[in-house]
Amino acid sequence: MRTVGTFLVALFLANFTFAQSFEGVITMNTSNSEMKEEASITWYQKGDRSRMDIVSQAGEYNTEYSIISDGKGTHMVSQGHVTDVPQSALKSDVATQSLVSETKGVKMNGFDCDQIVYTDGVNRTVYWLTDGLGITYNDLPAFIKKNMPSVSSNGFPVRMEKRNKDGKVILSQDVISVQASTVDESKFKRN
Repeated sequence: MRTVGTFLVALFLANFTFAQSFEGVITMNTSNSEMKEEASITWYQKGDRSRMDIVSQAGEYNTEYSIISDGKGTHMVSQGHVTDVPQSALKSDVATQSLVSETKGVKMNGFDCDQIVYTDGVNRTVYWLTDGLGITYNDLPAFIKKNMPSVSSNGFPVRMEKRNKDGKVILSQDVISVQASTVDESKFKRN
């Protein structure tokens, strides 16, 4: 069950996927306080193909798996088993979010960012977007953007956090590094 929760969080937070022209490796950390889970994600991107290797720890449970997305579809690979991810799992409640505020010139993770805050009526989701990486929001693939609110900034999200009605951070994700590099074809194999 922990794997499913982490998997859904990773898909929702997959807003950190990159332009089809970007090739390289992105590392991120994710924290989900409701599940008492910490995860690290290594994301390989090459053209229209991506692979997220996820290492998750929730209490005494450790889980490792990959999510591979390309022209063959989206699949979860864990311990040699390949599971198809239905399109319905790739959708979120983004339509219920409304813009609260936009602030320019906010520092986050060492970058000058636009801070954009949304609410779904209960929780607030904040994105910090920067132009400092050479990768933009507009470069995100369509299937990822449909899970994000439409933003006026063209920056790339270096941090996302979701806060509950009491203001407590219940979900966060931070980009740790972005490295343009050649990604080996073997990263996109399912077995």
